[in-house]
Amino acid sequence: MVNEQVEAFCEASIRGDMRRAARLLDETPAISDSFPAALLLGLAERVARELQADPSLAVRPDPRSGWTPLHATCSSRWHQVDPAREEGLGAVARLLLDAGADPTGRGAGRRMDWTPLRCAIAVSNSGPSNRGIVELLLARGAVPGDHDLYLAGFAYDRHQLLPLLLAHVPNPGEIAERALAAPIGNLDAESARLLLDAGADPRRYRDDDGHTASVAWAAVEAGCGSDLLELLLSHGADPDAIGADGRTPYRLATANGRTDLAGILRRYGAGDTTTGIDRFLSACRRADRARAEDELAADPGLLDRMTDGDRKTIARAAAAGDTAAVSLMLDLGFSLDTSGEHGGTLLHEAAFSGSADVVRLLLDRGAVLEARDSGWNDTALGWAAVGSGEKPQTNVAADWLETVRILLERGASTAGITLAPDDPKPPSPEVAELLRA
Repeated sequence: MVNEQVEAFCEASIRGDMRRAARLLDETPAISDSFPAALLLGLAERVARELQADPSLAVRPDPRSGWTPLHATCSSRWHQVDPAREEGLGAVARLLLDAGADPTGRGAGRRMDWTPLRCAIAVSNSGPSNRGIVELLLARGAVPGDHDLYLAGFAYDRHQLLPLLLAHVPNPGEIAERALAAPIGNLDAESARLLLDAGADPRRYRDDDGHTASVAWAAVEAGCGSDLLELLLSHGADPDAIGADGRTPYRLATANGRTDLAGILRRYGAGDTTTGIDRFLSACRRADRARAEDELAADPGLLDRMTDGDRKTIARAAAAGDTAAVSLMLDLGFSLDTSGEHGGTLLHEAAFSGSADVVRLLLDRGAVLEARDSGWNDTALGWAAVGSGEKPQTNVAADWLETVRILLERGASTAGITLAPDDPKPPSPEVAELLRA
């Protein structure tokens, strides 16, 4: 029974489900007596005794995961739960390295390309990185790659972690391609600046999936600020490179109503290739009814020629909390059934981003309260609960508490809301309290 609990504890700890891991440890304290758990908890004395009895443990991979003990220790997030464990985890890593563990060794199986350094970097997306382990691995010969820099871009303390890693990359400009995708996705100009100043070339940009892409288009698509786009263009990004939807960055910026970004692109030489649809969508996003109606009057078939990507403009407006823009687009013929990027309805998009006023508007216009998305089969209330915990940055005036309150007042069912202690995507404490009530 204890062996099963140890396996469950290790799986939860490495996956980052720390609520479950902590509960398992509290229920079965004997878990910490095992070697695998000692690696994750930073119990250096326990690990030292095991290695003294059997030195081969230091390099023996786990038969299920293909990871070595060093991979496991570097994957631990227990220093984020209990900062006092950071020193112990560092001591365990040192013991393993001294016993022959390879700081550059790769695992087997599903994550065969993962090194101990990559494991140590990846865990920092949920809390402070274990700087002691990162510095130890770098001192022992670990060299960060493009994927490592990419993961560091999502770190809790990325503005400190990235410079540390870049200092140990011989030629950042030759490897940093996908790395820029993280600050693009995070809308993080400071991390982008760190990479660009180290030599990253925006003309060699690869997206999150590793595909060659237009960095200027990706930044506009992500909803970047003018400082990030200016930074990319000043470092050589092509202002006319076409994006995944077939549009140039200038066309996309125009269609999104981002006249500020369109102006920057023009200043860097972007051509004006906008269409009537782009200009119509721009007017919609700016809630310029007169201009939008003029475009429709000049081209009555415009709505019928729009692509699915064009129609998703209303989903982006809903996520951004642009109530006036959403209202105008509904008036002009956009459908309430338009889906967003992740298979949710407009109501899902607004609920996830905490756009309370848009949620109220959509319900007043007849949005289906209990509609389910095509990906997770969840309702708008479920999306609002998850959004309150994850806090996406799409709406600067987000109010998840009011959003959830509106949905509940309109009769949203709480049947699918568990509020379980092991929930990997828990709502905010305030929203959880409201849902319990």
